Amino acid sequence: MSMRDDGAPGMRHQWASRLVGGPLAALLLVSCIAYEDRDDRDGPQMSPEAVREVPLRVVEQGGQSLAFVPVTVEGEGPFMFALDTGASTSVVDEDVADQVGLERTGERRSVSGILGTGQVPVARVDQWKVGDVRIEPGEVTVIDLGPPQGGSGLQGLLGSDVLSDFGSITVDYDDGVLKIPAP
Repeated sequence: MSMRDDGAPGMRHQWASRLVGGPLAALLLVSCIAYEDRDDRDGPQMSPEAVREVPLRVVEQGGQSLAFVPVTVEGEGPFMFALDTGASTSVVDEDVADQVGLERTGERRSVSGILGTGQVPVARVDQWKVGDVRIEPGEVTVIDLGPPQGGSGLQGLLGSDVLSDFGSITVDYDDGVLKIPAP
């Protein structure tokens, strides 16, 4: 994975994918994304009686369990996104963003993780879904997550900015299902 360093314009740093181990390293980098937290979303009210289910693929890698869900972006996909409640913003891989034509907003957002910090572009997503469940339009950071390794195929992360909109979710590792309350 590579990101541009604020302190040295034009310099590129090779990140996690070669040093720590591919998609897991990318997850560790983005898990600590920092930006101003917005409390201006109330989120939809969920009914506890109904649940929508999304297929979940669990990948064991390096002693870690990663949960992947299918996400369509601007009507294309599905792409495999990891659930990352520790990330404050969702991420789309550069290749996916280019493939679906996500427009960059011109804003750059600071990200930090165990391997350093950097500035990454922000893009607007107008239409996206996790499984068949619609996600509200919003912004994502765009990062080169590197080539798929270990069969995990990391193409993005669904962070707490998206997941919190559902009120509560259940990750059922045994049955391979993400359960989202119906509105």
